[in-house]
Amino acid sequence: MDINPQFTFDNSGNPIGVFLPIEEWKQITSKLEIDIPDWQKEKVLQEKQETDNDPSLLKDWYSLKNEFTKL
Repeated sequence: MDINPQFTFDNSGNPIGVFLPIEEWKQITSKLEIDIPDWQKEKVLQEKQETDNDPSLLKDWYSLKNEFTKL
């Protein structure tokens, strides 16, 4: 696979981004596969079903953010 990235830099010369032609991006992403184990899929489906049945189990973004910032 031949990849030819182009880099972008800030005013100080630090690299801040990469540009790839879309065909090269498609080549890279076509090789990326995430194999999610069945037990994880089942867990997500189970939790979704639980929250579908009881929406009060869901938390809004700000509550979750506050919990994580307290750690």
